[in-house]
Parts: sequence; structure tokens; C-alpha cells
Amino acid sequence: MAALFASMAVERALDNLSSLLPATITSTPPASMAVSQDIEDLRMLEPIMSTIHATLHDAEQYWNLREESAKLRLKELKDLAYDAEDVIEEYEYEVNRCRVEAFERCAADLLGARSSSSSKRMRHEVHDNYYTIEAGIVPVPRELAHGARKIIERFTELKQYSNSFTLSENDGERRIVPDIHIMRQSSSIVYTPRILGRGDDKDQVVQKLMSRSSKGSRFGSHMSVLAIVGMGGLGKTTLAQLVYNDIWVRQSYDLHAWVCVSEYFSVENITRKIITSLTRNPCHHIHDGSLQGKLGDLVNEKKVLLVLDDVWNERSDCWELLCMPLLASRLCDIIVTTRSKVVARLVQTKPFYNLNCLSPDDSWSLFKQATFLEQEIISRPNLVEIGRSITEKCKGLPLAIKTLGSILRYDTDESRWRDVLDSEQWDLKQSRNEVLPALELSYKYMHMHLRRCFVSLSLFRKDIYLDEHRVVSLWKLLDLLQCDGSDDKDEIGSLYFNELVQRSLLQNYIEGDRVIMHDLVHDLACFLAGDEFFRLEGDKQTEIPRGARYLSILLRNNSIPISNESESLRVITMIEGISDVENPEVLFLSCKKFRVIDVSQCKLAEAILDFLSDMKLLRHLSVTGYKDAALPSYVFKLFNLRTLNIEAYMLQGMGRLVNLLTMPEIHLRRCGSFFDIRDLRNMNNIRKLVMDGLCEVSIAEANEAHLHSKNNLETLELDFNRWEEYDTDRTISGVELLESLRPHHHSLKVLRLKNFNFDAYPSWLGSTSFSVLTELELYNCQSQHCPTLGELPSLKSLKIGGIDQGVERIGREFCSLNPRVKGFRSLAMLSLNDMHQLQEWSGVDDGEFPCLKTLTIWSAFELRFVPLVPFISLRRFQLYDCRNLATFPTAPALQELSITKCENLEELPALSALESLHLGNCPNLVTLGHFPLLTKLDLQAPFKEEILYRLITYHLLLEQLRVWNYSLMSIHFEPQSLPSLTELSLNCPNLRYCNNLGSLTSLKILNITGSSQLDVPDSLRSQLEKLIDV
Repeated sequence: MAALFASMAVERALDNLSSLLPATITSTPPASMAVSQDIEDLRMLEPIMSTIHATLHDAEQYWNLREESAKLRLKELKDLAYDAEDVIEEYEYEVNRCRVEAFERCAADLLGARSSSSSKRMRHEVHDNYYTIEAGIVPVPRELAHGARKIIERFTELKQYSNSFTLSENDGERRIVPDIHIMRQSSSIVYTPRILGRGDDKDQVVQKLMSRSSKGSRFGSHMSVLAIVGMGGLGKTTLAQLVYNDIWVRQSYDLHAWVCVSEYFSVENITRKIITSLTRNPCHHIHDGSLQGKLGDLVNEKKVLLVLDDVWNERSDCWELLCMPLLASRLCDIIVTTRSKVVARLVQTKPFYNLNCLSPDDSWSLFKQATFLEQEIISRPNLVEIGRSITEKCKGLPLAIKTLGSILRYDTDESRWRDVLDSEQWDLKQSRNEVLPALELSYKYMHMHLRRCFVSLSLFRKDIYLDEHRVVSLWKLLDLLQCDGSDDKDEIGSLYFNELVQRSLLQNYIEGDRVIMHDLVHDLACFLAGDEFFRLEGDKQTEIPRGARYLSILLRNNSIPISNESESLRVITMIEGISDVENPEVLFLSCKKFRVIDVSQCKLAEAILDFLSDMKLLRHLSVTGYKDAALPSYVFKLFNLRTLNIEAYMLQGMGRLVNLLTMPEIHLRRCGSFFDIRDLRNMNNIRKLVMDGLCEVSIAEANEAHLHSKNNLETLELDFNRWEEYDTDRTISGVELLESLRPHHHSLKVLRLKNFNFDAYPSWLGSTSFSVLTELELYNCQSQHCPTLGELPSLKSLKIGGIDQGVERIGREFCSLNPRVKGFRSLAMLSLNDMHQLQEWSGVDDGEFPCLKTLTIWSAFELRFVPLVPFISLRRFQLYDCRNLATFPTAPALQELSITKCENLEELPALSALESLHLGNCPNLVTLGHFPLLTKLDLQAPFKEEILYRLITYHLLLEQLRVWNYSLMSIHFEPQSLPSLTELSLNCPNLRYCNNLGSLTSLKILNITGSSQLDVPDSLRSQLEKLIDV
């Protein structure tokens, strides 16, 4: 197993220890004089962990260790790394516990100091106590100090035994490179009769290769590069060999060269290989500086075909340097095979060819060929059944098919075939020696952070379809995404996800945005994960490996019985959950080292809560399906906790979890054990805060929450609920309450205000000091006007809705009160919903809303006027139930337009970029401009029939047409009026006549609902791919 996760653990522990134990203490209050040998022992772990981290990092560079002694030493080092992390995090727990208790003493002492004559002395003592805790002078518990000393002793013994903790570069080369490098050597020779299932691929590549473009490329029109892309073992080299040896292809060129590049991209070495391949003579005597000149002379005015097999280089400068001498040729066509779409896009001058897996029939034929037992198999039905199952197991990967087939070569023993079928492929020696090296090169070329992400995918089961959100959520859960403070984890995760797709380790699924891992790639991830990662699935008695630290649970139709305890588990996540774990308490009986628990199943949730009091190191707790309103009190003693995601209302005491980054929604109530807003005072690490019931909060209580000091707060939602829902005699100023809840302005990115009924907005709303605020929502905020929001410099999304009384006009103040300021410089999405009394939106000047791409106006019943200035970037505009609207804004770039229930709208202007138009319930629309790029049209009654006629007669690019109208009796298509129409849907029960329907020569899909009297010509039926007649 690679040292990936142990090195990550010890690196984080190092960072943690340096923050817990400052290098020097400049002040010496009485408590700090008692610094003991225990603290020094803890400090001694720092250099030891640094050495362990460096060694594990080196080991990961040469991850595929062969020597048993090296494997044993690596395992011991990993165990030490994890144990050191445990000691540091247990000390962190002690520091956090002492800090929280100090906070509580401070609060109590200060409360007493307010009524005490000795308040000055009391405040000084409180400050000393607080300083002592912050300085890190927290005694190390005896058991913890003993654990630190044991680690030091174990490390010393291991060091003496091993003499050295370095893995030299030569050692690494000796271990891994020969296996891969020798395996990856390829030649141009291929035995064509034995190649199955690649005839069509060959023809397509030849056609692409020989096609000539008049546009040329960055190298000129006489040089082209075609890349063949696919995962390892798919047959890219074989396909290139077929093309290279095609008679017609060879006759088209004067010179032919084949070079296996593999992982080391040296321009000099590759140039030397090209010369050797062209001349059939070695060229070791040629000086490096003369190589390119020699190659240029060889290809001068010649037609050249060059294959570069197995390319990994992603540097454009190296690629361009390699190609320079080839520009001397009259014609040079280059075929590149690669696993990386990044490489393909770098080198290509033509669209790359994406090679797919073999079909089931071709896979079966290849398997029979590999076993040399075609006649014997055919005569034995049992072998046919088993052989087809083995072939299916390979999922169309030629290398795997040939490998498993060769294991059974000349073997007709049925039991042997079943052994191969039932075994995991890595359990077969020949698979490990042939399939694994073919795939492991993809892993070797990953950065460390991406390796961790790839290995973690072993927690998913085989054959599962994955989407980006699901994968990135796992990575976030395991804290695998490398981000600094300004990075968005979802964006980083998306980059990692796409990189795995680009490297062909995740393959795009045909339908939708999902991906799938080939079984052998999944096996590679499992092989790399070793015993540290384990999936709990199936209904058999399951024993968790003792070394397992990451556990995923996949429950579908059966419950899972667990037969043993595991002391090393750090992470448990439920990836699929329908059934129950039979005896979940076994998971938690002896393991106290959990960092992450993420489950969604009743029995498991109940078991977890019974054992939480012992899980001091827990950092992430997510339990869905928990049904009690209150949490056990010991949950609020998990002082290392960073994320708490649980459905519970009674959260009194959660203020003790001062390290929380993410917490449940807070319900503020006067009665019961609900959360007290004052408990937020010390929770300064919180990143997302959602609170409702703020009408129950006084101004003094809100001030004690200290929202203004929470400089990590990124998302804030304040929900006052409806005032009439609460029986309260207290009279408070809503605006003053909002003023007291002012958040820290430098960090806030998302703000939502809901359900308040105040005369004004707080002064801070819309302030330019909120420089990173990107998303703002005001919902059911019953004020008489809209606040000034246009000066927010980074605002990208603005939603205003539910204002069903009060606001009648949006004017200039919405954008800015300063006439020199252009409003909404960054806004990309604006939504105005359920503003029932809004009559006018005006006051927008030229140059405002320069980035607005999406505009939605819903249920503005009285709205008559919208700004007429051009929204130059607007792409999508949706109008719904704006029944009095009579004007339409200028939008030269508009691509998608949807208008529904706008009864008074009479005219639509010309929209030169419009591609999609939906019109529903616009009975008075009579005037239309031209939409030259319109490809999609939806019409819903009532509408005037002449509108339909104009739209289908004068828009020749229409590809999709849908008409819903219960009174429409006829549709008239002009001959050749819709040459591009491919899909037509008619939901018109009374439609009897549709002339020239047969003239729709491109139509492929016809959907007719309720039009029983409509006749579809036979000529049209014969060309359709799908006819739906309901």
C-alpha cells in the first residue's frame, strides 16, 4: 500500500503540534512555570514526525515496493505516523477542553465582576487564565505523555534496526521502472489476422489521417497530428499498428517511422529514435547538437508518416521543439497514442480519436482466440457459459481479456475456469504481472493530492455510476482537497474530477454527466488502497481487516452482519443505505479513533450516539435519520469537532463546540432546550450559520453573539419567521436588531434575509465594505422599498421575492445613490419573484448590469414597465405571470426567452441571437420581429394562429417545434419552410389538418397527442426514428 494517507496524517499532525506548542512563551504567568518534561516529550515528536513524513513521502515516489523488508519497514512507519497523529490530536482535545472551560469561567467571572467592587482585579485574573490557555501551557495527561515516549522509543528502535530512512533514487528505479519500461516497449509490427474488433476503428482513423484541411495548423498545412486516446490496456498501440501497416497508408508516404516514447520525454532521445527508425541504423555517433539538423535533412521534401506511441508530455515547448525539423518535409502526418486528453489537445491539429472498449461479441471472440480452445469451448456448453461470464468481467478491455484467456490456454478443466471467474483479478499472478503494470503508469504520473483522490474511489463499489457532486463530496469528507483560504473546495474538487477524466481513469457514461470506472481501474484503486480502505457490502458474515482505517458501507437489499471489532478505524461513511447493519455496535466497541462518521441509517445512528462519549478525536459527525429532538449532552464535549450535521432542535450547549466550521440550522425559541444565540460568542471558526426564530431574540442578546467578529463566516441566513406566529408581548425595533446582527464584512460570501416586516433595512446591507459578497437573497421582507444593492462590488446572484405588499416601484436608488457609480458591475443573475404590487422598474442607466446573463421576473401582476436600456450580456430571460407588462427590454445577445401568462404583451422586437423561444398564454401578442438563429420553439395556448404561421414559415433553422393548443384545428406548413426540423410535438386534440407534413424531410421524431383524425403520410413514417401517437 502506498504511504499516501499516513504521510497526510503526519503532515497535519505536525502543523497541529506547531500551533499547540508555541516555540517560545514571552510571558510567564504562574501557571506557565509548571511546564513539565511531559511537554518537552511532546515537543520531541516534532523532529521525529518530520523524519517520518519525509520518509513516507519518498516511499510514495517509489510506491510499488517489491522487497519484503521495505514493505515491513513502511508498515511500521505508517503505524508510527498514525499513532503520533493520535497523540497530537488527543493533546489538541485537552487544549480545546481547557480553552472552553476557561471561556466559561471568564463569562462567569465577568458576570460577577460587574457587580463587584474588585472588578479590576477580577478582570486581570480572568485575563491571566485566558492567556495561559491561549499560550498552550496545558498540562499533558500522564497517559498521553506515556504514549509520546513510547513513540520516541519505537522510532529509535526502528531507526537503529534500519540504519537509514532514505529511499535512494536508484533504489526506486530498480524497484519499479524496469517492469513498466520493459513492458511499454512497442514496435510497428502487428499480426493483423489476430486483431479482432478494431476494423471500424482502423477505417475511421485512416480516414481522419488522410483527410486534408485547407485551414492548416500552427505548423502549417503540410503537418498534421492525430491523437488516439484511451485508458491503459485498451489497444491504442494495436490500432496505431494497424493503421501504420495498412497498404494504402504506407503507399501514401515516402518515409515511415515508429517510436515508443513512454514516460520519459527527451527531445534528443526521441529525435535519435526517429532517425534510427527512418534509416534502420543506430545513430549513437551523432552529437546531440546535430540531431535536429540530421533529421531535417532526412525528411526534406519527403512525405513522412510518424507514430509516437505512449506519449505523456504536457509541455508545449518540448513538443514544438521536437516538431521543428519535421517542418522541412513536404508532408508530415503524426499519429500520437496517449491516455491523456490533455496531451491529445496539446498536440492535435485534428480532433482526437477516442478509442472505446470492445463489443461483447468481439470480446468473446478475442477470449476464444486467447485460450486456443475455440472448438473445445463450443462443444462444452458449461465452458461457454463460464467463458462468457469471464469475458463480461473484463468489460471490453482487450489486455484483460487476453490475460485471463491466456491463464486458461489449452485448459479444459471446468473447476479451473470457475476459479478464474470467482477470483479477484489481482489475486491472479499473471494479472498482477501484466494488467497492473499497464495501468499503474497512469497512477505514477499523478501528483500526490490526485493520487489520494484516486485511491479513495475504492470506497465506491464496482459498476456504480458516479457524478461529480458525489465524488467531490467524498473528497471533502476525507479532507483531500488542497485549498488555501481563498479557494473554493467545490471548484478544486471539480478540477481534480476532470483531471481523472482527462487521464481516462474515469470514463464518460453515454447518458448524462455521469462517469464510470472500468472494473480494472477500480481494481487498481483497491490494490493501491490495500487493507487501509474497506467496503462493507453484501450479506455475508464480514470481517473487517485489522489495518482498515477507512470504511464505506454499501447497503442495498440485505443487512450486513459484522463479525469482528477494528481498533484502527478513522472514517466510516455510508455510500449507499437502504437496509440495516445487523450488529452495528461491533464497529464502535473498541475503536475510539474515529475522525469522520457519516451515516444515514437508524440502527447505525442509534449505535453511534451510544458510543460518542468515547470518541474524543471526532472531527466530522453527520447523521441523517436521527429522530430525537435533543442530542445527548456528551455530544457537546466533542471539542475537536469541526462539522456537525444532524437533525435536532434542542441544541443547548452547542456553544461549547468552539471549533465548529459547519453546524446544524439553529432554531431560536424562548422555551425548552433550544440554542441560545449568546452561545455563538466564542464560535469564531464557524463558516456557515443558519438561524430562524430571530423574532424571539432581544437586541442585547444579539449583540452578545458577536457576529461582527466572526471573520471566517462565509454564509449567513437570518430568518425572522412570521411575527404573528409567536405570542410575544415584547416590542423591539427590527432595524436595531438587524444592526446588532451585522456580520464580519471581509469574509461573507452568501447572505439571506427572510421573513421580516420592518420599515427599513439595516445600514450595513449593500455596503461596499462587503467586498466578497457574491450571493444575496431577500425573501418575504415586507419593506416599502428596495435597498441600494448595486454598489456591492462582487455580487453575482441577487434574488428578491415574496414581497407581496409594499414595493410599488424600483428606481434609481436600487442601483446607486451616487450618479457617478455604475450599478451591479458583477451581477450575473437577477430574480424578482412574487412582487405583487410592483408597477415599475426604472432608473437603470447605460453601462449598468454589464455582466447580467440571467433575468427572471415571476408573478409581478402589476408590472408595466421594465428598463429599456440594453442589457448587453443577457442570455436567458424568463417572464411569468406579468399580466400587465407592455414593454420589453433590449437584449442584443439574448439566446433563451420564455414568456408565460403575459396577457397584455403585444409586441416582441427582433432578437438577432435568439435560439430558444417559449410562448404560453400570450393571447394579444400580434407583432414579432425576426429571430434568424431560432432553433427551438414552444407554443402554448392561447395564441393567435398568425403568430404560429409566421414563426414556422420564416425561421428556417428551427430544429424542434412543440405546439399545445386544444382549439387549433389546422396547421399550415409551407413547402421547404422547415428544412432543419428534426423533432415535432403536437398536443392539439382537435387538430384535423396539417398540410405539407410530408415536406419535413429532416424530421426524425414525431409526437402526436390526442389528434386521432390527423393523418401521417407513409413517406414520412418511413423516415422517422420515433413515432409516438397517443
